[in-house]
Amino acid sequence: MLRAAVLAVAVLAADPVRADQDDDAERVPSNAADIYSPIARTFTRQPALPGGPLKAAPQVGPVPPEREGPVLLDGLKRRLQYADPFFRDAVVNLYGRTQYLDRHNFDTTTSQAWAIGSALAVRSGYYDGWLQLEAAVATSQPLFAPEAEGGTLLLTDQQAEVSSVAVANARLRLPEHEVVLGRQLIKTPYVNPQDNRMIPNTVEGAVLERRRDKAETLDYGVGYLWGFKARDSSYFVPFSQELGLSEDRGLLVAGFKVMPIKGLTLGAIDYRIADTLNTAYAELDWVLQPVGDELRFHLAVNYTDQRTIGDRLIVTGPFTTDQVSALLAASYADATLLAAVSANGRGADLVGPFGSFPAYTVLDQLNFNDAGETTVVFGAAYDFSRLVTDGLKFQARYGMGWGVVDFLTDAGEPDQNELNLELEYHPTSGPFKDLYFQIFYSGVRFPGAPALEESQPQLRSVLTYLVPVL
Repeated sequence: MLRAAVLAVAVLAADPVRADQDDDAERVPSNAADIYSPIARTFTRQPALPGGPLKAAPQVGPVPPEREGPVLLDGLKRRLQYADPFFRDAVVNLYGRTQYLDRHNFDTTTSQAWAIGSALAVRSGYYDGWLQLEAAVATSQPLFAPEAEGGTLLLTDQQAEVSSVAVANARLRLPEHEVVLGRQLIKTPYVNPQDNRMIPNTVEGAVLERRRDKAETLDYGVGYLWGFKARDSSYFVPFSQELGLSEDRGLLVAGFKVMPIKGLTLGAIDYRIADTLNTAYAELDWVLQPVGDELRFHLAVNYTDQRTIGDRLIVTGPFTTDQVSALLAASYADATLLAAVSANGRGADLVGPFGSFPAYTVLDQLNFNDAGETTVVFGAAYDFSRLVTDGLKFQARYGMGWGVVDFLTDAGEPDQNELNLELEYHPTSGPFKDLYFQIFYSGVRFPGAPALEESQPQLRSVLTYLVPVL
């Protein structure tokens, strides 16, 4: 991101409070194959709250039913089994979520809030086999929100509630493709829901993509997005405005992925904001076939090229930068080890206010996206489902970043280190299968910074509960 403090873009870039990884990336893996791949999840359909207990749809093949088992209105569901598919296949979900965050910022201020909220998501079946409607309303309300302690992203910066008709779209099914018009959730490396607070990022636009039941080895999509709603906002704004500009510019996005053999995914995607910014991304993700019964390996590498284009409206002036990131993970039985590295160009900080960054080195607070920065991350995870109870997992990661420069002056800046500890409980069956709980501790250090500004500890916990209504 662009970090110059006098510029609107800088706020999005340097401020650690807007960092953190994708909701899928922060889930604790049960084995190496579970580690999140941005390109493998690109174009997949998203539930109303991706961070909630609903399982993700597979990346290829037909979309399975969102759930099995009883619903709150089970009698109505049975009566609708002979109705038109538009009503028969309708799904209504009610989500409850609460989250607490307490961070002691490196500038000696505090960010703290406890919020409670809900989302009601409705998705019809297909009318006459070609038209499906979807809508979701969501809200985040303060339970405890000290007036001068904003910046948690659970509420607005002023600690006010966040409410929105976050999703409202029509899906048109064609022989080989689908067109989605309106407010929607999309999953791509640089534009994604990042649903790890109370309400996800959502977008407004028109998207053409391959039908899920047709995307066996080749998947692709193209879209024009004119509105973006951040996690801590009730309102949609032009994409260029989220970059700190007054001009109204939307985002053109197009990409593909191919799966030539089982476990291997190759893909690329391009994002273009006219007269402003172009971001090109490519990734190779390879989950190797198991060795024996329980030994697994996961290899991945991705590359980002980012530059100003056209009239170059970004106020820092023209720039070109890039990033390369790689991951190696191995697991045996229920234990997983991982190592990741990333290296950034010196031309500018990478810009990415429309979701999480796709580098494998992103942690709970730091993106490690600064100009000139080299980062290594080491981690270990363990799934206690067989030892203790179903769905209990733990993960620890540590990242070190060095070589940061101020891209405007080329002056060196302090190193950045972060420790992450995460406990997750997400049972796959039983009375709590619709519950999802996480608790995180992260400690950021800036070696070489002034004594009172060298650390930034953060504690947050989130509980999501799904009530299948229909």
